[in-house]
Amino acid sequence: MSELVNEDASDRTGSRTVVDTPLPIDMAVARRAAEAMRAAASEACEAAGVPDTSGWLTDLVRPEFGSFQEFVTELRDDADPDHVPLIPALCARILGDGARTDRTLAGDQRVENPFFHHGDLVVQGHLDIAAPFVVTGSLTVEGCLADCGPDSVVAVGDDMTAHAVHTDGEISVGGDIAAEVVYGHYNDQTLQAATIRARLVIEDEHCTIAAVEADTHFDLDDYQQGYGEGVQERLRELLVDEVFGDEEDEEQLDRSLLFGRMREGLPVFRADDA
Repeated sequence: MSELVNEDASDRTGSRTVVDTPLPIDMAVARRAAEAMRAAASEACEAAGVPDTSGWLTDLVRPEFGSFQEFVTELRDDADPDHVPLIPALCARILGDGARTDRTLAGDQRVENPFFHHGDLVVQGHLDIAAPFVVTGSLTVEGCLADCGPDSVVAVGDDMTAHAVHTDGEISVGGDIAAEVVYGHYNDQTLQAATIRARLVIEDEHCTIAAVEADTHFDLDDYQQGYGEGVQERLRELLVDEVFGDEEDEEQLDRSLLFGRMREGLPVFRADDA
């Protein structure tokens, strides 16, 4: 299995760059697995009476890739929201259950190169993702998770848990997302999951494809870049003053201030601050 190690050098935030040792991929096995998934998808399309678009799976494994890291790099060129969710399942099918391992990374981590792990992954700190990132099992981040679209495409096969999630890229989670705050920003990518459970969910021009169970939820129509009717008033009642900044002479929620406090372990909800 791939060995994950932390480099000695850290960036100015103290995050360590994750080094992912290339995991070889057997392309013959990959093509058989992709064909099996394509056939099943084709049958499902026929049964539903919809156009068969499953051929992309065949195209996906046509090149010769030397490692799973090279394979997931292709997500940069094909981050179709309909395709990304199937990548962890395909990788898991290629490797099989017997090859799964559990990994724990200590401290804050930054992913700058394509990353792949078969099994469950735990990060004991914050996780910043700036490259294609695939975990076939569950992902647990004890701190905050932030991606960096369009360079990052995040695909998790099972559940994802984090203190907070900030996304402006493509994220697909096969199971549920659990966090204190989930904030989607920018309108070119999507956030997908079965269910999002959080105290606060904000869709700031960012498409969310999931059931949402939240104490407070602002969808695309509600939020309107923070200018929706009553949005700032409700946020003022919910969040501490320190997360609001000046915007055209009006104090509005500033997501950088919000996540800055969360990364420092400071309270952002008035109820917690009290």
